[in-house]
Amino acid sequence: MKVWSKVVALGFLLALTAQPEGRAKELSEASIYHLDSEWITQDKATINIKDLKGKKQVVSLIYTHCMHTCPTIVATMQEIQKTLPVEYQDKVGFVLISLTPGSDTPEVLKSFAERRKLDPEYWTLLTGTPRDVRTLAMAMNIKYKKSDDNEVAHSNLMTVLDEEGRILFQQVGNIDKANETLTRIIK
Repeated sequence: MKVWSKVVALGFLLALTAQPEGRAKELSEASIYHLDSEWITQDKATINIKDLKGKKQVVSLIYTHCMHTCPTIVATMQEIQKTLPVEYQDKVGFVLISLTPGSDTPEVLKSFAERRKLDPEYWTLLTGTPRDVRTLAMAMNIKYKKSDDNEVAHSNLMTVLDEEGRILFQQVGNIDKANETLTRIIK
């Protein structure tokens, strides 16, 4: 009787922890793509976060009206993209996620991308719900706090994800870190 109870209990635990077939094989447990959240791009397309799968992604959380850290983060990411060897150009994507989704509409993101000359072939700008932004930020250990005037105090980090959405490393988003980041991306 005790053996039967243990077998039943083990079977019950396995059933509770089992992933749908195929999903567990596709993604590591450490992948942020398990968040399964939906986002709107600068082109008003709805994508799931896991649609970024398949190439390394350099991800930063910013907001478009920032006059302080965000322009430096974006300039650093642009420098990384500009200096990527040709054979890596199609293997690395650049993602900016808005920390102020209420004001960073797809139209605002599109205008920002055009002003900053962010090629839509390589750059994806996303806006989502405040809850999804917070959940993603927590998964990437990005801290931020909004103020009443729609400004945001936030971590000044770029997060590099592997092709499966696992965090490879994080780097401070300063222009003097661009070469170091590039070297780590292509090694």
